[in-house]
Amino acid sequence: MTDEGDRGDASDGLESDAAGYIYSTNYEHNAILRRSPDGKCETVTDYPRLLWPDTLSLATDEYLYVTANQLHRQARFNKGRGLRRKPYTLFRIRIDAQLYRVLLEY
Repeated sequence: MTDEGDRGDASDGLESDAAGYIYSTNYEHNAILRRSPDGKCETVTDYPRLLWPDTLSLATDEYLYVTANQLHRQARFNKGRGLRRKPYTLFRIRIDAQLYRVLLEY
């Protein structure tokens, strides 16, 4: 196991690609961050509608898919009042990255 360092940002989703980049959500800033293999970090996107970005998935079409689950708008965080608003959204962001493929031999 390798410690990849502390970003100091709250995250709820994680993904990686074949080039060794690590992608993480940042729900405090409605953003997705990318850490390069040499440790440099950058913001891939920050978008006001990306409310509490959650699960990340890199697909074969070279897009990164992310859900906005609006967790912070649940009733339990707002004195019993639900503040979630439709539509619940699945976003995709073109990142031109390849999947890391693991071939399992049986």
